[in-house]
Amino acid sequence: MNLSGKKHALPLYWKISKRSSITSNPKKIILDGQPICIYRNNDNTVVAISDVCLHRGASLSQGKRLPNNCIQCPYHGWEYMEGVVNNIPGCPEKKPRKTGVSRYSTYEVNDDVYIQPIHDTNSVIGETYNESSIYVPPEAKNDNFTRISGSKHISCPASLITENVLDMMHISFVHSFGNTMSPVPFDIIYKDINEYSGKTVFHYTAGPTSIASIVGNEKFVTVENEFYLPDTTVTRVKANDMIIKTIVTHCRPINDNESLLNYDLYRNFLKAPIFDILFNQQMELTLKEDISILDKLYEEYSNGILHTKFDITQLKYRNKKKKIAKLLSKRS
Repeated sequence: MNLSGKKHALPLYWKISKRSSITSNPKKIILDGQPICIYRNNDNTVVAISDVCLHRGASLSQGKRLPNNCIQCPYHGWEYMEGVVNNIPGCPEKKPRKTGVSRYSTYEVNDDVYIQPIHDTNSVIGETYNESSIYVPPEAKNDNFTRISGSKHISCPASLITENVLDMMHISFVHSFGNTMSPVPFDIIYKDINEYSGKTVFHYTAGPTSIASIVGNEKFVTVENEFYLPDTTVTRVKANDMIIKTIVTHCRPINDNESLLNYDLYRNFLKAPIFDILFNQQMELTLKEDISILDKLYEEYSNGILHTKFDITQLKYRNKKKKIAKLLSKRS
């Protein structure tokens, strides 16, 4: 089915999962409270439609994909061709007229699957925008880097988790790898990338147990902290521009107080597969330390009453997100 071809300026694709996890068998995901049925077509294209059958509200992902490429509802057998009602068993007089459930635009890049949750509730014919606005880190195309990936289900609002990742000041106080002797950066510079993204560069004294000190024998590190709406963060740690570790996160809201954090860690050192275990353990410990704080945070005060200059990245992210929300509300 052809989409409308219209272009959006709004970068609204959310990372859903690794490409390999989407197969011809329909599965359910939840994005910001919306149940979505996602599967691969006969031509291996990823299709994402509302999981709610129009007839009696059954979960379409509990059904099956038929040889004719339709998803068959498990309750009364209604068939949906990429979201459009294609057949109603026993009712030949009912001729489907482009009636169907919502369809969502999908895109595959960097071994991941993304969904754009803008849709027309009266038709599966949705709108799409230039997919190039999905951020892919340069490390993904650089053979000098190796990548590990993982995900974590967290019982916190997605925006709170994203802001925590963008918060550099908490690192030395929360994380075991932080420099407690010199926890404050001695220089910070913020710059807008565009209306949907921004970047702050922090300069730190390296901690005695940090990789910069142990592996590179470096006294200072540079941390580049970036965000790309709606949910992407990039934390790039550099020691003399020779040792680089980059963590990219995508935090998908499941509902108001439940999220799925996907992360990728790229590194240009200790690249042998045996070291993947070490870095996976480090990520697991880091997230555990973060969650120990977030679980006990007073969420009604999480926006903060007072701010410092070190909060610049979170505040810019928050302001840009509000502007996008206003644009979306005007369009809806």
